[in-house]
Amino acid sequence: MKIFRCLKKASGIILTALLSVLIVLNIYITICGIREKPAFIGGVCILKIVTPSMTPTLKTGDYIIVKKVSPESLQKGDIISFYSEDSEIYGKINTHRIAGITSGEFITRGDANPADDNTAVRKENIIGKYSGKIKFLKWVGSFANSKKMLMLCVIIPTLATAVYEVITISKIKTECDEERMRSAIEKEKKRLYEENYAVSEVKEIESGKNNEKENVHSNSN
Repeated sequence: MKIFRCLKKASGIILTALLSVLIVLNIYITICGIREKPAFIGGVCILKIVTPSMTPTLKTGDYIIVKKVSPESLQKGDIISFYSEDSEIYGKINTHRIAGITSGEFITRGDANPADDNTAVRKENIIGKYSGKIKFLKWVGSFANSKKMLMLCVIIPTLATAVYEVITISKIKTECDEERMRSAIEKEKKRLYEENYAVSEVKEIESGKNNEKENVHSNSN
């Protein structure tokens, strides 16, 4: 039981620490996005999709992993993240698919867009190539929603407290049942002991009477 409690406490600490790290990571990525800078972590870049231009491949709110690659290795169809030189979003990070390559520059287009981007992407503006999503970060980020934050901060602790109370009450009830059982066993043992003691006394009395009869019979002879 002690080991179980220690494991339970340790798992709770680990989960809390993990969730805290993920929340901090989410905040870091969000701040980098606001400042139009890539969030580099462990040699890779993590970006948050903020527009629907790559729907359905990449949806708004998705967190993606972007790895640095040699521009020469990129091909038509690859998804890349880059600093845009389009006048409308100049200097901002954009993530689109390569629609063509010409004169060492990349023509890009969002999967949901009807036409190519207005400005080609130069090699020096490429951040990296898309290599996957981090779905768990999207779930963590979704707690910015007020309803989910309410669930995280109020409902879940309340339910956890209720479960703890139920377990505590059940444990107390079990201990009381065990105590009553032990008490009943002790009473039964005492009763059996007293009965055995009474039987022994009766036998001793009868044995004494028989001995007296034998002595009287012997004396009469």
